[in-house]
Amino acid sequence: MSSLTLTHLTYAGAGLPTASVEFDPSFTVIYGSSNTGKTFLVDSIDYMLGGHVRPSIPRAEGYGQILLGLLLPDGSPLTLVRKPGGKSIHVHHDDLRDLAHATPDTVVSARRIRSRRDISHYLLSKVGLDDRYIRTNESGNTELLKLADLTHLCVVTDTRMIDPNPPSQRTRGTAARTAARSVMKLMLTGEDEPPATKLPNAALRRVQRGKINLIDSLALDLHAKLSGDQTPAELRQQLARLEDTLNDMARSLGRESEQQAGAVAARAQLAETDAELEARLREVLDLLGRFDILRQQYQSDLARLEMVSEAGNLLGYFQVGRCVFCGADPEHQQAQHGHQETTQLHEAVIVESAKTHSLLADLRLTIEGLEAQRDELYERRSALMRQAGEADAALTQIEARLAPLNEGLQETVAERLRVERDLQLCARLDELDEHRSELVAQGALPSKRTEALIAGRTLASFDQVLQRTLDSWRIPDVEAAGYDPYGGDVSAGGASRAGHGRGMRALLHAAFSISLARYCLDRRLPHLGFLVLDSPLVTYKEPDYDADRIPANVIDHFYRSFLAFPCQAIVVENEPPPPDVLEHARVITFSGSVGRPGFFPARPTTAAARS
Repeated sequence: MSSLTLTHLTYAGAGLPTASVEFDPSFTVIYGSSNTGKTFLVDSIDYMLGGHVRPSIPRAEGYGQILLGLLLPDGSPLTLVRKPGGKSIHVHHDDLRDLAHATPDTVVSARRIRSRRDISHYLLSKVGLDDRYIRTNESGNTELLKLADLTHLCVVTDTRMIDPNPPSQRTRGTAARTAARSVMKLMLTGEDEPPATKLPNAALRRVQRGKINLIDSLALDLHAKLSGDQTPAELRQQLARLEDTLNDMARSLGRESEQQAGAVAARAQLAETDAELEARLREVLDLLGRFDILRQQYQSDLARLEMVSEAGNLLGYFQVGRCVFCGADPEHQQAQHGHQETTQLHEAVIVESAKTHSLLADLRLTIEGLEAQRDELYERRSALMRQAGEADAALTQIEARLAPLNEGLQETVAERLRVERDLQLCARLDELDEHRSELVAQGALPSKRTEALIAGRTLASFDQVLQRTLDSWRIPDVEAAGYDPYGGDVSAGGASRAGHGRGMRALLHAAFSISLARYCLDRRLPHLGFLVLDSPLVTYKEPDYDADRIPANVIDHFYRSFLAFPCQAIVVENEPPPPDVLEHARVITFSGSVGRPGFFPARPTTAAARS
């Protein structure tokens, strides 16, 4: 789809310094303090494109020409020249940026006239939209598309930015709402209205009106509930495919579940065996501890017996006097008495020592057996732990295979429910359509709601673009954003735009205009090709934010969203863009004092003018 590009806006006057702003073909930011001519600049663009309200501020006095430069779709320059308050516009096929004295190539009316020699038809013909029709009222009357039907969507002044009126409507009223719906249908689908050739009389318009209105209301509600734009045949084919998919997934899940159950049982058996081995190991370790104490006791006994034996020999050999073994005095002792007593003690020690050695040998055999059991239990437990690790790994693999299967099954079941619900809705819609066709055949006029009906899939796609736009700005509580095709308003966070405060209304209006431009240009649908936004951020405050300035979070993300914008964008604001945007945009600062004070340069003083 062809589009236009704004190149400059210039005010020229005899003896006055030229006031001009040049626009970047991609992104231009004009920011600065209040009362520097920013809003005046936007109003002037709107005025040059056929607007009726002449912008006026004291600093504009004396300027006799307004020049708006454009690039046509083929890249050739064009300059529109209009006198402030003039009813005609001079068209020059050249890039003029000062007082224009040359004869214009064309002169067109600033307002729409029957001869079609007006700025509306002229510019629409350059973008291939001069033969499109829109519906103007609920009776089905149509008229040719006007430039004003599109400019209010591409040039959003500060007053329209916060106006509670729906952003798709140029003015208030039923007729304006009807025309706005038709324009939105043209922009979102590329389809205009067929020219009306024959209209029913008043009596025929009353025939069955109530019934048709009710049917259309029901049909609109049912259309809103449809999740897509598929035909019943496509839905039935999809349902059959989903049933086959569910059967395959159920079989796969059954096999994996059986493997999982077997793996769980095997793992439980390993845990039970490990518990038995652990209990036996504790018993063996306890016995080894006790037997080691007994072994130490036996060894201690043997050491004492050996000491007793040696001590007895020594005592019997050296000591003279009373017998140390039986207590007999020397006179009562026989020859070799000490030797005999020593021998008897030695024999008793030998007997006791032999007995203890035997017990110690048996104990050592028992300890060796228990140690062998202990080592065997350790080996068995080690092997069992390896088997348990392998079993756990197998279970993990099975669970990893089951997770996507379960998730896929849930998604497929949900999709089947959606398709079945859509089939039921389609059946109901067919019944309503058949009944409505019978009424129309009797001469009834179609209801106003169906004249500009936009397919549910198209609305859903546009709503997604709108939601992505708002999400990219990091604005809280803007879920479920969407466009109402009948009322023409947008909603977010559970409330319509008109139900929000001034700041949120401005952001939602900006998001609507940005999303509409992105949607149309990405799909080569009708759009003028440029977007001018005046003060989309100045009145917004984040929830619970007490500062006087808007948080940089929303401002920065707002500006960054234009770095990948499909058409020319011009943003007029009080707040500057972040540093990473400055290098990718043409930034013009109206300082109010130093540098460039505003749109209009300072006029020379009287003394300077005389000199």
